[in-house]
Amino acid sequence: MNKMKKIKTISDFSRIPDCILMDIGTGTKDILCFSAGRTLENNVKLVIPTPANILAEKIENENRDLKISGYTVGGGYLAKVLKHHCEKGFKLQMERMAALTVRNNLEEVLESGIEVCERIENPDYFFDEIELEKHFSFLKSHGENTAEISLVGISAQDHGFHTNEESSRKNRFKYFFQQLEKDPDPSNLVFTPENLPDVYGRLKSAVECVRKFNPALSIILIDTSFSAILGCPYDPRVSAISGPVLYINFGNGHTMACILYSGKIQAFFEHHTRLLREDPGKIKDFMVRMCEGKLTSEEVFLDEGNGCFTFEAQPFSKISAVVVTGPQRVLMASSGIEGYIEASPAGDMMMTGPIGLLKGYALRDKKH
Repeated sequence: MNKMKKIKTISDFSRIPDCILMDIGTGTKDILCFSAGRTLENNVKLVIPTPANILAEKIENENRDLKISGYTVGGGYLAKVLKHHCEKGFKLQMERMAALTVRNNLEEVLESGIEVCERIENPDYFFDEIELEKHFSFLKSHGENTAEISLVGISAQDHGFHTNEESSRKNRFKYFFQQLEKDPDPSNLVFTPENLPDVYGRLKSAVECVRKFNPALSIILIDTSFSAILGCPYDPRVSAISGPVLYINFGNGHTMACILYSGKIQAFFEHHTRLLREDPGKIKDFMVRMCEGKLTSEEVFLDEGNGCFTFEAQPFSKISAVVVTGPQRVLMASSGIEGYIEASPAGDMMMTGPIGLLKGYALRDKKH
């Protein structure tokens, strides 16, 4: 990026190089091509169907033996479709990294009838949810100078490695807790390839995908549930709030809540959105007790959620504001919590994830 050009963006992001940022969720893949020389609103933005769902729809209609190569792709529906393909009596061969799409444990993948190979020639499908070649081509065709892009930000959900005896839900939350128990600083949930824990197979696959495309690109990684929360304060209504704030991200797959104050995480919660949709009235009860330190992780797990922990308890009345984001935020209207703010940073709720990646980069840049 030309350092002499006038900076027009938010001051937090003025030092961030030109980049492409993608938040890969259950339903959509939200993309921001960012340059600090523009206002956030004038950068290229895309909201497209998530690659996992497109692949699932195609494979679901296949009635033949299949060979699949490529990288790890997220999405529970796609994993079910792949296992069902074997159940229909067809042979399914997958390269090792692509096979981790089905389960983070290859033993369980093999048990489902899938044959795992190190390399497959002439595959029927190539798994790639990052799709940098496609996105760079699109940006070039619309006049963007992709040669200036030096950073890729990726936000995706990763349950982490687990054995047959372990719960993927408990494991996912255990890994969150391990990153935060000594210091509940949001920057501890922001990773680069150098400090990304080995347990995160999907994110490691994303790193390999970027490096295969261009090894010179820098990479920042955040779990998709948390990146949206980091993006919310860039709505001016939210940035004006002082005191502890309760953020709730209603994603298509997961709902994550987090209390942030003075740059620290005070409490953290994650559940499945579909289950909260069945009884949205429980949302207020969960949020109040999380805030007050009266909600245990085991209780959330037994309710088929992932978990909860509270580092600093306080009365719910001390919360300065409740801020909501996510494509399923309509659930908040039935929660019993009133007076909440629906965050729309840069005027677009679907950009909270990519803008959260910008915040994640800024946090690490400040810390290091």
